[in-house]
Order: sequence, then structure tokens, then C-alpha cells
Amino acid sequence: MKIRKVLRNRRGATAVLFAVVATGLFGTVGLTVDVARVFAAKSAFTAATQAASLAGAQALLQTGATQITVAAAVTAWNTANAPSNVTITNTTTTLSCVTATANLPSCSGTNPNAVNVTQTGSVSTHFLKAFGFPTFSLASTSAAAKAGGQGTPMNVMFVLDSTGSMNTADTGCTITGIRNPTRYQCALYSVQSVLKVMQPSMASVGLMAFPGTGRQFTPASPCPTQPSAVPYLSSTIYYQIGSGLSTNYNNGSGTLNHTSTIVEAVGDYGSSPVLTGCQTAKGGEGTYIAEVLTKAQAALPVVAGTKNVIILLSDGDAGASQSQLNGQSSKVAKQCGQYVTAAQAATTAGTTVYTVAYGAASSGCSSGDTYNPCTALKAAASSTSTFYSTNNTCVAPVAANNVTNLPTIFTQIATTLSMTKPRLL
Repeated sequence: MKIRKVLRNRRGATAVLFAVVATGLFGTVGLTVDVARVFAAKSAFTAATQAASLAGAQALLQTGATQITVAAAVTAWNTANAPSNVTITNTTTTLSCVTATANLPSCSGTNPNAVNVTQTGSVSTHFLKAFGFPTFSLASTSAAAKAGGQGTPMNVMFVLDSTGSMNTADTGCTITGIRNPTRYQCALYSVQSVLKVMQPSMASVGLMAFPGTGRQFTPASPCPTQPSAVPYLSSTIYYQIGSGLSTNYNNGSGTLNHTSTIVEAVGDYGSSPVLTGCQTAKGGEGTYIAEVLTKAQAALPVVAGTKNVIILLSDGDAGASQSQLNGQSSKVAKQCGQYVTAAQAATTAGTTVYTVAYGAASSGCSSGDTYNPCTALKAAASSTSTFYSTNNTCVAPVAANNVTNLPTIFTQIATTLSMTKPRLL
């Protein structure tokens, strides 16, 4: 009788049943929470690996980049931007040459254009530790090209000093196939290097040279006779080489188009056979920069969403005579100050002005100037980061800009433009 009573007594059964069900319920909840945590961590880890590859691609853009410097940039990025809830256990960074994707910089086995980052990591669990799963392993791979990303559309105007002093030799410039290149050949070669990395679908390009000429000069093959210079401030004066802005300067993969007006003007020293540009430094009228900067700004169309850029290369020593200024005596004094004002007006209008001080001295400029060639070119740049100098006595305020080789300077300028924005592959 007592045994039957005990067997019929169901008090406590609910508690036992609840314990069994609760264990399963808590296990399910734990599984759900931890799995959700792992998926969130996986998403963050993938994004972090992509960002790390872009950081590596940005490092690959820098002059003298190596496997070591790129890997260091990836490590530094991971350290500063660790993904949430993930412990990175290993990172492998390699460089490669990608040719299967269009609109990437040209590359070779010794000149890579892409960075590959492979990472492993782990994410800890909370509830599933009790079931023998304290962590989950993660893996992610991402590749990024050092350029070719869809950046901001832009209009770029090169403004080159073509005065007679540009015909002197530049002993610090090396151009394959050209012995003892002149300063002007080095300038043209530097422009060529930028044209090779621009994206025609994103960047329209023009070229101006000073002093100006009395008629329009449009290069062709064979080169037509280059017109003579006329005094600055003449009623009819042309600074732009050809007309309008060009979008056919390269084929999208770094090969210059020899039928493009701007390429015919500056040449292509790296081609076979070599294309010699039609543009030369004929000089004849001294140096006056204010007018060409004003005309360069006027030639750049203002379009919403499009960035305008002027890249000025000169020694900066503006000091044209009254006759070279078409008799305008009011323009003789403070000629460096005049081009600083013109450049600053362009910056105020939204244009980014780069200035390259090509052998700029710390003395010179016309009478009454508070500037010298070096300080004037610094003041003409839109910011300290857009001023470069080849002269150790005219030091750029930004340490990264302190390089003295002109082609290297132009390569650095190209990397700062959004047209060379790294992109994921």
C-alpha cells in the first residue's frame, strides 16, 4: 500500500521535467547566441581583412615600397583597427601582378600591383564552452590593387615652365635612352609618368606652357612648327597646348596613346620606338606666372562632383621686364605676389593647386616682392601637403614630400589623386 502511494505521488515530477527541458532550452539559447556571435565576428573579420588589404595597397603605392613595408602597413592597420570579438592568430601578406582585371596599373614580376592578405582568427564562446566548444576558428582572404578604384572624377591641368632656363641639364634626373636630359625633358618625362597611371574614364587632362604664343599650337605627327612666344598680357595669347581636355591619353592599362594631343606634346620616352614630344622650351619672354594660372583656372569646367586640379612646375622666379609684360608697367612689381594671389583665388574657387619648386631659389622675384621663389611657390600651393621641391634649400613642410628627384615627385603627386585610389579585387 505504501509502495503504491509512493508511485502515485507525482509531487516533484514537474521540477524534474523542468530541469530536463530547461537544460535543453538553455543549450538551444546558448547555441543561438553563440552562433549569432560567431556570424557577427565573421562579418567583422572579413571587413577587417578587406580593410587591411586596402591599407597594404596604399602602402604599395609609396615610393620604394617592398614586401616588408607593405606587410608592416597591414600589421599596423590590424593593431589600430582590431575587429570586435576576434583574436587574429596569423596574417600572411603577399604581393602579386594582376593582369586579368582591366584598368589596373601595369605590372611585372618585379613590379607588383596588388596585395593579398590571408588571415586566421578565433572567436570565443560563452554558453557553448560547457559543451566543449570554447572557440570557433575563422579564416578570411582579400586582395586589393594599388590603384584602379573608382575615385572622384577630375579635371587636371599641367602648367609647365617653358622658359629658356629649362634647357639646362638636370644631373639628378635619369631617363632611359637619353643622356644628360635637360630640365624640360625631365619635366615632360614626369608628366608622362602621371598620364600612364590616370584613368581616362575618370580624369580629363590638359597642358599649358608659359610663355604663351600668338597662335594655337596643336601637336601632331610629324610635329608642326612650334609658334614663337609673345609678350605676356598680349591681347591674343595662347597658353594651352591643343584645345579642350583630353580623355584618350592612355588605353586604360598604362600604355600611352601616341595619337593623343597631349601625348604628342610631351612624348613617350618609354615606348619603342621612342616618341619625342613636340613641345619644347623655346623661352623668349622671361617668367610671369600669374596670367597662366588665371587662364588655367578658367579652362577647368566647374561640374558638380568633379574635382579640379592644377599642377604647376616652375623655378618660381617671376621677374619679366615691362616689355615682356606687353608694356604694362603696373604688373612689373611684385610678380611673385601676383601669381600667389592667382593661385589662392583658384584654391578659393575649389581647385586643388599643386606646386613643384624645380630648383627654386631663396632669393629672386621682381622688385617689391615680400616673397622669394621658394616661399612664393609654397604660398601658391593649396596646402602644405601639395607643395614639393627638388631643392634641399627649399624644403617642403611635409616630410613625405621631401624628395629631390622630379619624376619621383610626380609619381607621389599621382598617388595623392583619387584617380589612383586602391580597390578591392
